[in-house]
Amino acid sequence: MNKIYLLRYCPGLFSIFFSITASGQIPADTLLQKLLGRWEVVAYSEQGVQVDKKAPPLPQALEVYEHVRRQRAEQWYGYHEYTEMSRRENRDFQQWQERDSSMEVRRLAEAIEMPYYAVFFADSTISIYNKEATTSRIFFPEARHYSFAPSFMSIDIFNPGGFGVQWKAQVLQLSSDRMTLFLPEEAEIVELVKTMFSLP
Repeated sequence: MNKIYLLRYCPGLFSIFFSITASGQIPADTLLQKLLGRWEVVAYSEQGVQVDKKAPPLPQALEVYEHVRRQRAEQWYGYHEYTEMSRRENRDFQQWQERDSSMEVRRLAEAIEMPYYAVFFADSTISIYNKEATTSRIFFPEARHYSFAPSFMSIDIFNPGGFGVQWKAQVLQLSSDRMTLFLPEEAEIVELVKTMFSLP
């Protein structure tokens, strides 16, 4: 399943990985300096659908909802495709689905559109947060610890307090302005770009 996903949605994955391994080793301190700073997520997988945060959000939100529509109907309404329903039950379900699609597509579009940042500090802490583009308000701020292994090109991000790995990421590309991560648990590609950042 993961191999099919990678070949379908990430055709350049293997060429990126090969270019990293074939280019030789880069000094660990140089790689760490490239990692430090603020990164903005520009592409990621939303519930199994790869999305581009710099592209129009509504068409992508509709695509994500269509991908999870059946699962949501089973989870939140108890609907199963092959279950016989009376006319009244079927009408109630259709009304529920209209309300659910309207609210969830709006939520997904907002999530795709809102900028998401990760700031790597030299003391092995990482701050992640959403920042509304129009008002600059911060949403869902989180603090984590990370462990970067340059020789393996991997990053482990730990839960608050430094306990338990939350994400294991393989670094497929790391330059001074771009980073590409592979999250094996979800077979997900995350693309980030370096942004200007200074502490107050």
